[in-house]
Amino acid sequence: MALATVDRVKSWHPPLILLAVLGAAVAGFVLGGPGLGITTAGLCLVGLVVVALLNSPIESIGRMPHPESARRILIVSTVPIEDAGTVARLADEIDLGGAAVEAEIRILTPARPGFLDRWATDLRKARERAQRDLVISVATLALSGVTADAHVGDEDVGQAIEDELSEFDATEVYLVTAETGPEADQAVLRLADRVVPPLRPIHVSPPGDRNGVD
Repeated sequence: MALATVDRVKSWHPPLILLAVLGAAVAGFVLGGPGLGITTAGLCLVGLVVVALLNSPIESIGRMPHPESARRILIVSTVPIEDAGTVARLADEIDLGGAAVEAEIRILTPARPGFLDRWATDLRKARERAQRDLVISVATLALSGVTADAHVGDEDVGQAIEDELSEFDATEVYLVTAETGPEADQAVLRLADRVVPPLRPIHVSPPGDRNGVD
């Protein structure tokens, strides 16, 4: 898998940081004895580890689709697709309105456990809920003339997408979510930066408030 790296560490940075660590340790030994020297060296090494982690390579997810590839659409839905308004929004965003449109469509729902399920390490209920949501989503789309198959994925959305794209070469990815706000928007942006095929979010109303879509 290709790696997406951020060009923040230059080739001369590691030797310079190492010299700074050694210099701080020597200064600590000279000025405060072995105790201060060891403490100073330890703190510097911790800082070095943090810098290395912050600048570690970021794995990209999926592969760049070939321009002439047939459409293969991955719909990642964290909420069930169960009303006409959401289906209409999907059809509009994904451009499925024409009879001539041919695409292989797969719906992926992460198995997201509740707090008690996670505490009890019981993912069975989470997978059952995800399967139920998938049945609803596939049936709703089928009533609108859209055929799709369905998979349950990992509880982590990014990991679920990565696992799915390892066997399903999607040409485009759509994330259907009811989560809104700055944190949710930033999470989508970070995910879009990692996913190689174009990823577009589709914000819908929560299941309990489905008079329309956002």
